[in-house]
Amino acid sequence: MSDPPGWPPDEAVIQAIHDRYQREIVEGLNLCPFARRSREQGRVHRPVFVATDAHDPSPLEVARQLGTLVSTHREAEIVLLTFPIPPGHAWHEPPAFERFLAALRTAWSALPPPRQFYMVSFHPHLAVPPDRPLTADSLVSILRRSPDPVIQCVDAELLDRVRKQAQASARERMLRELEQQDPALAALFARSVSADPELSGDIARQNFAAHGRGEAQADLERAITALLRERDRNYGVG
Repeated sequence: MSDPPGWPPDEAVIQAIHDRYQREIVEGLNLCPFARRSREQGRVHRPVFVATDAHDPSPLEVARQLGTLVSTHREAEIVLLTFPIPPGHAWHEPPAFERFLAALRTAWSALPPPRQFYMVSFHPHLAVPPDRPLTADSLVSILRRSPDPVIQCVDAELLDRVRKQAQASARERMLRELEQQDPALAALFARSVSADPELSGDIARQNFAAHGRGEAQADLERAITALLRERDRNYGVG
């Protein structure tokens, strides 16, 4: 399929719509506990890889550019690999883009990379399967609806620091609750080695509590849908 007239859009237009997604959705709804701090400190980077009829970015090409970026910007904590795609592109289907992510992980691990990143995909067409109830886990499919396919690369050291902070907070909270109920049990817990909670699960539960029910869920979906429509208008494909 040939590219539509005017494709690709200017990078400034692409960056502007993703800036809105970052500020209005991710930060505005507090979906990620460290997104705002990283952005305000200049540690978020968003390289753009536009797919066209003549060229699709390859996993090796993207991995090499990611390596160059993080070698040049050692302070980078979050890299948002952003892939604007024209109508009809294969990556309009989330499973196809997920296969690209798997190939990128393989290419990145073979460089060898200058550092470790955790990589997850975002996609405008993610949806909760109709046969699944809306839970903390399935809500993630709505929360990861981005204006274009995106691969979020989070520095492993940053995630480990946040995980330790979450672990400490959870331990303190549980200790306070136990002290109110059973001081002897609280003393025993204080001397124990605490388990490491899964950070992503903790974030998912908090997001579900804030946005997974009733009017809050409706507001979330309306905000994302409005931004996706704005994307299409700005790119000239809507």
